[in-house]
Amino acid sequence: MVDAAPPIRLGVQHLKRAHRDGRVDYERVLDQNVGRILAEIDRLDEIARAFSRYGTAPAERPPGTAMDVAAIVRDVVELERMGEGDVVWRVSGADAPAMAIASGDELREVLLNVLENARLATARHVHVVLERVEDRVRITVSDDGVGIPDDVMPKIFEPHFSTRTSGSGLGLAISRSLVDAWGGEINVSSSRGQGTSVVIALAADPQA
Repeated sequence: MVDAAPPIRLGVQHLKRAHRDGRVDYERVLDQNVGRILAEIDRLDEIARAFSRYGTAPAERPPGTAMDVAAIVRDVVELERMGEGDVVWRVSGADAPAMAIASGDELREVLLNVLENARLATARHVHVVLERVEDRVRITVSDDGVGIPDDVMPKIFEPHFSTRTSGSGLGLAISRSLVDAWGGEINVSSSRGQGTSVVIALAADPQA
């Protein structure tokens, strides 16, 4: 439910805005964004592999490893802040490390998908909360966008389903498949006209 490379688009939008505004630190902004764009191009092969892994049984996929989910959350939200629009992005609970079982690049893609969906739902406020709940590290993304109609909710994790006229519709389907493979779960709740909440619960690192 999200286009192929939102980080590249967000980086280009940031460059255009900085140039238009005549920022005195444009060279620094240019270097920062070119670095992000080049890194994202290098990652596109991994995204393509994630799509190809959709049809693979979870038991046959590479297992997740312990990683700092808080660092990934901070990076993804900072990336979204570079994009266009008046969305207010808030983060809570990500100041300290939060170790959980996942795959770093793929978790980043899952979060980008969820946050971009919030932007596309015309959300004005998006709040990302990270917390440890017993043996889980839980990421909750809440937005005040248009919400998802009741008749659409049962279909949101189906392959190729999308409410948009562009995109593959594989975003949430792949997200659930990947999170399941790490021993986690993803759930979505929504009220039409009030917003959407996405909860990603990952297995906490038992060594943390």
